[in-house]
Amino acid sequence: MNDGSVEFCLPTGDEALLARVRAIAPTVQAGSSRGRASCDVPAETLYMFPTGEAECVAQHGALQDAAWDKVCRIAALPEVRAIVPTWYE
Repeated sequence: MNDGSVEFCLPTGDEALLARVRAIAPTVQAGSSRGRASCDVPAETLYMFPTGEAECVAQHGALQDAAWDKVCRIAALPEVRAIVPTWYE
């Protein structure tokens, strides 16, 4: 089950790194808070990888293999400390 995205932090202002992430997952969106990933604002920026119906087997369901590949490739970047699920309350 998922609540629509997973999130992670990137160093703020590292445009080359952001370009690498967007080459992996073009739908990544920036947030404006610490998020569940506990970004160290302003040194870090929160980013979310949407896990909608295109990435999942069903609405709020498990990720398809292609989406897992994107998440794993992002997680492998040394600047990414953790990837956590987004839980909207």
